Amino acid sequence: MNEHEISATKRLSRRKRYKQLMYGLLLGGILALWTGMYLDRFLVGVLLYWGGFFGMIAVWQLSSVTLYDERDTAIERKASDYTLGVFAFVFVLGVPGGIALEAGGILELPAAFDGAMWTLFAIYVVFAVVYTVLRRRS
Repeated sequence: MNEHEISATKRLSRRKRYKQLMYGLLLGGILALWTGMYLDRFLVGVLLYWGGFFGMIAVWQLSSVTLYDERDTAIERKASDYTLGVFAFVFVLGVPGGIALEAGGILELPAAFDGAMWTLFAIYVVFAVVYTVLRRRS
């Protein structure tokens, strides 16, 4: 192995280690939140969750290696496309379908239905605004 290959190997190893640390902090924070909720110590759980989250952000921003490359970006873009597509399908069919089924007396929608549909609507509004801004900038 030449010197360049060794440094590339070390760089990949460090990238992997930083990613594991980053996601470990987030997972630890989530587990702390759930544990705090289970033990009726919600505030402690939230504080530990925030600690894990901000620790993850710190590792991501302050690490000495680039943690994500073009391949990661392409995978994220494809995953985002699929996710938005699936939930668009759910939203387009779910809202009128749910309302029609309830109006026809076939089923009674849970109270959470309205909140879920408004949340989906808000996600697509935010997406449209961000998309429009980015499109105009480029």
